[in-house]
Amino acid sequence: MLLNHPRASQIMARENFDALIGHQPINVYYLSDYWGMFNTPVGYDGAYFALVPRDFTVPAGLIAPALELRRTATKGTWINNLYGFSSPADGLYEDGTATGIEYTGWQARKGANLTSLEKRWVNLVGRHGKDMSANGFWALARAIKAADLGSARIATDEPRLAGWLEGCGLFDVQVEYRLDLFNEIRLVKTEDELHLIRKAAAINETALLMAAQAMREGSSWQELEDIYMANMAKHGGRGVYMMCGVGELPDGKVRRDEPIMLDALGKYEHYHGDFGRCAVVGTPSAEHIDRHRAICNGWEVAQEYLKPGITYSELSAATGHAVRSSGFRHFRNPVVHSLGLEHTDDPKLAGVQPQDKPDQTLQAGMVVNVDMPHSEFGWGSVHMEDTVVITGNGCECLSSVPQDLIINE
Repeated sequence: MLLNHPRASQIMARENFDALIGHQPINVYYLSDYWGMFNTPVGYDGAYFALVPRDFTVPAGLIAPALELRRTATKGTWINNLYGFSSPADGLYEDGTATGIEYTGWQARKGANLTSLEKRWVNLVGRHGKDMSANGFWALARAIKAADLGSARIATDEPRLAGWLEGCGLFDVQVEYRLDLFNEIRLVKTEDELHLIRKAAAINETALLMAAQAMREGSSWQELEDIYMANMAKHGGRGVYMMCGVGELPDGKVRRDEPIMLDALGKYEHYHGDFGRCAVVGTPSAEHIDRHRAICNGWEVAQEYLKPGITYSELSAATGHAVRSSGFRHFRNPVVHSLGLEHTDDPKLAGVQPQDKPDQTLQAGMVVNVDMPHSEFGWGSVHMEDTVVITGNGCECLSSVPQDLIINE
């Protein structure tokens, strides 16, 4: 189970909520373990929901389109109560919600020797196919009523939810848009989450190093990023980006002896890996070596602060001070951020730049990055970034390679 259910219940109790309803793809996945087939940037709005009550004994519910019934057999979910929807039919269930037309799905050939998975497909459709709702909103209303939450106080990541439920006659449900709570719950990872994050970190690191090894004078950034993306896919991941600074290469291609930062963000099973190193084709200058050494000194200090009870701001200030004290005078304090289903998995306000977020205090089970880039026009860029898991008295670094400067001939 991805969901940290005890933490979720504790935070819901603190905020006086009876349940969570997730609609954003990452939150439906987090709450249910299920990633919908159409959970993409161009997917269908209102097609997926996950309902998780504060009380463990109250039934949770997963809402998905009818055609995904059999897919739950292969992708899995811990939630037993599935609420499918098809197209509107002329009728009402006993709970007053609108019915949908029966879903039969693809048919099994008569007399065929079905595999165990095919049998599960047939059973799932047989069990749920006659129990369809008119649309996703009516299916969610059924789940809410089945959990006896018709007058409950519910936190959601979807600001339109109250109106959608009112359209289904649920006027007594108190719905509050609290996206921040989902992020707060997700800050402390479960063991299942940590398993996926460790895999994401390993794949992402390998893919970046493969691209770094291929870097030559005259290489375009597109060529290098393509190598990174191909290696992410080769190892079962998906690349998000590999950057050398927001504006990419100053001359459009790799130049000899130019300091270049490498920063890669990739995903495995929707969890992120985030990794950065310094590189050069040719011979690093004395200044390049000194700045790289200063950043490494900062990382050594950072590890002393990566433990429970330390705030992001304390960690960032101490690390930045250590780098500047090592001779890198213009280095800014690094950005500290949580990592997980989002690149910045922290609670955050809308409409702000990525590094603007509430300060956090490190806890065991949190996964964080200390992001240490520096770009200087007319000179180049350097970077260092590793992912760590906060333990009971320190941290576990998920990177496997040293922080040496990568030098290609």
